[in-house]
Amino acid sequence: MANALVRKRCFVQMTGYEPVGPEHQHRRFIREMARFQRTWNVQGKVSPPKLSPDGAVASWTVETWGPNWRVTTDFHWFRWDDFVVADGAMSDWWRFPLGVAALMEFILTGTVVRYFILAWRYGAFFLSPLVYVLGMMWLSIAATRFAVGRAGLPYHLIWAPLLWVGIFSALRWTFGRFVHIGYALDDWYFARDFIHRVRPELRERLDRLAHALVRLIHETDADEVIVDGHSLGAPLSLVVIDRALQLDPQLRIGIKRLHIVSTGSSLLKVALHPAAGWLREAVGRVASTPAVYWVEYQALVDIINVYKVDPVAALGLPPTGKPIVKIFRIRMMVEEHTYRRFHLNFLRIHRQAVMGNERRYFYDYYMLCCGPIPLATRVAYPDEAVTAFAADGSLDAGDARRGNVSAAAAEP
Repeated sequence: MANALVRKRCFVQMTGYEPVGPEHQHRRFIREMARFQRTWNVQGKVSPPKLSPDGAVASWTVETWGPNWRVTTDFHWFRWDDFVVADGAMSDWWRFPLGVAALMEFILTGTVVRYFILAWRYGAFFLSPLVYVLGMMWLSIAATRFAVGRAGLPYHLIWAPLLWVGIFSALRWTFGRFVHIGYALDDWYFARDFIHRVRPELRERLDRLAHALVRLIHETDADEVIVDGHSLGAPLSLVVIDRALQLDPQLRIGIKRLHIVSTGSSLLKVALHPAAGWLREAVGRVASTPAVYWVEYQALVDIINVYKVDPVAALGLPPTGKPIVKIFRIRMMVEEHTYRRFHLNFLRIHRQAVMGNERRYFYDYYMLCCGPIPLATRVAYPDEAVTAFAADGSLDAGDARRGNVSAAAAEP
């Protein structure tokens, strides 16, 4: 089994739509890794972050070890947070109309109907920001009519609309901030722009990241290369991978096997839109590439992902056996008191897929990133990948159950 273990890994991460820069991401990584270390009784350290010359990639080195194993991970965070920051910096006078217009486009094109057909929870997630905006508008109108009626003044006075704007603004900065309404509208507006490819600077960034991925694959001496896409980072990562495969056809024939992990994926959010034919074609090319291994993890309580759905089949693409769809339970990843504290916070639930576990479980982001067992083995033998670790963090290959892990790891 020793020869089958991962000793070095190249791990590429594309996170979702969040305005979090390299320094924050690095601090978050260290914080969550501390949970991982306590849970599995292992040791680890993380180097300071380094930025590529163009600022598009932040990298750091992770070392993790137990009594009888050690892994070095070259971690590369492919950035696009600056686009999110720029969206959030716009005035609300632009953000709200643009966001609502994007939502209406998803409705008028029938994309929302497809959401409800595949997964009604995701359809409800789509409707939530629209319900919040309409609710704030209705409350503002009702409060204005009430205030004008109590004052005994006619409603058509010029200050009545100003009062409505004032009440709506107050709701925006209280209730709206609590439910992250501006952020949600920005997210859908960005998704709409991504589908229509109207941001040349985003296309240029993804092209640059594809070149970076090709370079990493060729330069690394890692035993395993993994690209992890979370949330809206999942479809963006597939675009990057598809572009990399076109840049270097050798990658398609398997000079080094490329592993893809999708978690909390928003692929169907964008790929089901009628205008996203180019994206569906890219997904089809990636899924049909023999040298690509692709697994997608889905969770019921995460309403920001589509649950128990094969995304390739849902897009009407020819079946390729990819991705392998695996279901995991977020409640099993954290302590019960922790889960009770955040189980109604949908954004926090959504982020757990890229955070540290408090319980040993077959899905563990830091084991995917920094553990000694290869990804394909973890997927094929999820229970054994957990029981293979003793209480002291050592990897015991002597147990018969762990022999399955050894056998799977030896497979090509």
